[in-house]
Amino acid sequence: MSSTINYDKLRAGASAEVDRELAGINDPFQRRIHAEELRDQAYMELASLKSERDQFIAASALYEPSPNLHQRFGIGYNQMKRIAGAALGLLKDPYTPAPWPRDRNQAAQDAGLPHPDDLLDQATTLAARYEEAEARRDAALAHLEAAHEAVRTAGGRVRVAAMERPDFDEVRRTATEEIRAEFATLAAGPEERLRLAAEAVDQAEEEKAALLPERDEALNSLAFYTTARAVYASAGISRQGLVRVQQRALGLPRDANLPPRPEQPAAARAAGVPLLKGAAEELPQIAAAYEAAEARHSAAVEIRDAAILVLNATPYEWGYTRIAEFIDRDVSVVHRVVNPR
Repeated sequence: MSSTINYDKLRAGASAEVDRELAGINDPFQRRIHAEELRDQAYMELASLKSERDQFIAASALYEPSPNLHQRFGIGYNQMKRIAGAALGLLKDPYTPAPWPRDRNQAAQDAGLPHPDDLLDQATTLAARYEEAEARRDAALAHLEAAHEAVRTAGGRVRVAAMERPDFDEVRRTATEEIRAEFATLAAGPEERLRLAAEAVDQAEEEKAALLPERDEALNSLAFYTTARAVYASAGISRQGLVRVQQRALGLPRDANLPPRPEQPAAARAAGVPLLKGAAEELPQIAAAYEAAEARHSAAVEIRDAAILVLNATPYEWGYTRIAEFIDRDVSVVHRVVNPR
């Protein structure tokens, strides 16, 4: 199975199959019955695939981690991390996935996860089958719900229930305290402390980079296409922060006004903004995970910078270049830490 699957094309093809099959049924009652059959078939396939698919995705993430591995499976980074955490029995909070174990390989072995020679290929095959079944299910559900939702009409918006609003202050506080507690009990010299802090900074930056596009996609889907109000409150940002996200999606400059609310769905479609099913449920989770990563990043930077100051001073007297190479950063980063303005 290729590692460069175009999941958008795969899902679109599976969805189109359902559309074509139902398009040939003129009787509305029979059309509804057949859509229910297609939905139920897809649900059964998803149920039969989920356990094995999750096991192989978790095994891939733990045994053979690599940048953007989640894209190979057609899922988000946060979802892959939750799957791995569940496989290890570590997933306790759906908003903040458990951190990666220090020794991923050993953790996977301890959990009994498989590691065949073609692990990534098997995981990709299962992921592709799962995404196809999910697309067929969603297409069938769309036909069933068509009578109740005015999604595609000009100015029309999907009705969504009130969204959850995580306690973002608590999410940030918990994430900050966890990483500070980890380093507070760390028995290591300043060199090892700097290495571990720099790794924590890098990991948090990686998580933020993976989560931010997902958060903004969900935000735009809800803000442009649904009846949801105060979406920013479920994303942990300000009202103006949401406006800026919407401006970027429409290709507008920072000082431009958004279209009037009734005109926003059409403008978003013209700009290629996707309507994401499940965004109302996913946004609070993605946003909380992003805010937790942001808090971990800030705390890790503080710890890293403190270690830089120790190593730069007597008796260690590491120079700027040595420190920069050690943490794999530009020397200007070290200069700003040692000589703040």
